[in-house]
Amino acid sequence: MMSALTVAGSVLAGVVLFLSGGSPPPAAEADSTSPVYTPAPESTASPGGPPSPGTGDPRTGTAPPAPGQGAAPTALELLVPDVRGADGVTAQNRLQSAGFYAVSLVPVGGGSVGDPAGWRVVSQTPEPNTKAESTRRITVELIEIPRF
Repeated sequence: MMSALTVAGSVLAGVVLFLSGGSPPPAAEADSTSPVYTPAPESTASPGGPPSPGTGDPRTGTAPPAPGQGAAPTALELLVPDVRGADGVTAQNRLQSAGFYAVSLVPVGGGSVGDPAGWRVVSQTPEPNTKAESTRRITVELIEIPRF
C-alpha cells in the first residue's frame, strides 16, 4: 500500500510539472515593482513644502540664519528621575532614558570614577522629581561600593 501511494504521488507531481511547462513560475523583478524614492535637489522645494535653503521663509518673512549659525536646539522641560541608591551605570541609563544626556558622575571624596557599576549614588543635582531643561547638566555624587 505504501509503494502505491509513493507511485501515485510521483505520478501526480510529474503531471503537475508537465502541465506547468516544466519550469518554475517566473520570479518577480524587484526593481520594476518596488517604488524608489529620489529626493529633490537641494535648490528646489516641493510645492507647499519647506523653503529652499538660504531663501528664508516667505510665509513669515523671516530671514535665513547667518552663515555658520544653525538653529539653536530647543530644550524640553522634563521631570528629573530619582536615581539615589542606584549604581552609577543604572543611574546614567535612567537619566538618559528620561532625556538628560549631560550627566556628570562625581565621587564624594574627589578623584575619578573608574567603573561606575562599582559606585552607588548618594545625591543628585537638580533634586529628584523636579522639572529641568533637557540640556541641563545633571550631577550625580557617588560613593564606592566596598568589595569584600
